[in-house]
Amino acid sequence: MDVVNKPEVSKAVAWMYGGIVIFIAVLMVFFAYASFFTPMGVMGIVASIVLAFVEAVMLLIFGSLYRTRYVLTDEELFIKTTKLIGGGKRIFLNTIKSIEETLIPFGIRLFGASFHGGYYQIPGLGRAFLAITNFNDGLLVKTQN
Repeated sequence: MDVVNKPEVSKAVAWMYGGIVIFIAVLMVFFAYASFFTPMGVMGIVASIVLAFVEAVMLLIFGSLYRTRYVLTDEELFIKTTKLIGGGKRIFLNTIKSIEETLIPFGIRLFGASFHGGYYQIPGLGRAFLAITNFNDGLLVKTQN
């Protein structure tokens, strides 16, 4: 039997990404306005186009917070995340050495989106994949490899 868990998304994480999305949208409008009504000209349109791409990525990350899933089957734990933070991870249950509650660790981000996940270098632990939707219920899953 498959068990699917839809994690609770932290309000702090959601507000941070929502705030960034709104800020980028305001900047896009500002540069578009500036391109027509100031000497900025074409550079304002270029800035707006670049910001539109950044906005699209941020909207994808923001939406992926709410699409993250943890699926437990008889054989594996599947952490379903967006490719923007490293994609889904399959952990076969027979490879798990230990599972323990933990705080979300401090680490150096190697790839991914801050406060949502990706690959991190964590002092004392090494390279790890994190899928973060809140700061309250972290689990550290150690496997054979």
